[in-house]
Amino acid sequence: MRGEFEVLVAAASPENRSALTKVLLGMGLKTAISSSVQEAQAILSAKSVSLVFCEEKFTDGNYQDVLRAVKRTAEKAPVVVSSRSHDWYEYLEALRLGAFDFFDAPVRAADVEMIVRYAVRLAEAAERRERIRPMRNARVA
Repeated sequence: MRGEFEVLVAAASPENRSALTKVLLGMGLKTAISSSVQEAQAILSAKSVSLVFCEEKFTDGNYQDVLRAVKRTAEKAPVVVSSRSHDWYEYLEALRLGAFDFFDAPVRAADVEMIVRYAVRLAEAAERRERIRPMRNARVA
């Protein structure tokens, strides 16, 4: 990948922030950390992130606010929502609204690693398509 793969961890719970950050750093990834929707929005407007892990609820909003903030960015990073509710309908609603994935808290390293690997593969495939597109459009003289 051309750019660095940076992950935003947006979690109100200190335990979830710590657990996610530990797994991501263990994978060699750079992280940006926020504990509120407002902080997540500020990070998203200031820097490029490749993936967002976001808790379902914050004191100042919810994952839907983070999804909207991501949609306003050029990168439109995939957003993964975590929830303690174990609610099937909430899972379906998050996916309908544009979440990349949804998992039940607490954080499990294997789940996080699998989601990150899939997101990285998708980003690499998109980058390859972008490199190939100009070649397809070029005309031979």
